[in-house]
Amino acid sequence: MGLSNFLSFEQLKSRGVVNNRTQLSRLIGKCNFPPGFLLSANARRWTEEEVAEWIETRRAGSAGVQEP
Repeated sequence: MGLSNFLSFEQLKSRGVVNNRTQLSRLIGKCNFPPGFLLSANARRWTEEEVAEWIETRRAGSAGVQEP
């Protein structure tokens, strides 16, 4: 796995996964978003695969939900 497969917070934000760090904390705590791992003391990273899997579970869970 190359380094390009790791996503930073800014990359999550630019891809529209999260809007801010507060939302990220809520997603991790309440919505089973992957917590990622600490690359160093101030650098958390997520793999593209784990983020993609989480998005797919969200899509699958909303498949039966109808819009009002």
